Amino acid sequence: MKDLIFETLTTAAMTAGLEPMADGKIPVYEAPVEIDDIMLPQKRIEIQLFKATVKAAKQTVSKFATPGKEQDYRTIRKAIDHVFQPVRLTIVSDDENWLKDFAHSLHTGLPRQVTDRHNNIVKIDVEAVESTGGGSKLVKVASLEKLSKVFHLRFTGLITRDEETAWIKDVEINVAGYQQGGK
Repeated sequence: MKDLIFETLTTAAMTAGLEPMADGKIPVYEAPVEIDDIMLPQKRIEIQLFKATVKAAKQTVSKFATPGKEQDYRTIRKAIDHVFQPVRLTIVSDDENWLKDFAHSLHTGLPRQVTDRHNNIVKIDVEAVESTGGGSKLVKVASLEKLSKVFHLRFTGLITRDEETAWIKDVEINVAGYQQGGK
């Protein structure tokens, strides 16, 4: 799920207006960042994944004709576990106006669900948003000012298993037993 989370959040950030650096790299980092803060770009996002919670799920998610074997088999997709992955997305900037506009664009443009590589839906919920930095405008040291907005997200997905079963093609009813009328 880590790759899906990074891909989804990077795409959303680029759509919201996060620009690539001069060398073409996208300023997205996995937190905690182990590079000195001075070496990092002023406008960036940091993504931190926490321990996922797994909860047992016993439910049928879908039933469909098995691709390539539509005439003979169907596939039943069953959920085995629910996975709840908490994520902290931190937007760091030195420009307060850009931070406000970018955070708003990211929040409104963040997809609420995506599909993983197993074709399962992963829901994305924004659980909390907090701002840090800024403060008093009376004393301001431009080179030391670091503003951030933190989104606390939760990605919820399923671990599923597909089972193929044969279609029931022939049914033979024993009519003789029913003609007696139970007598």
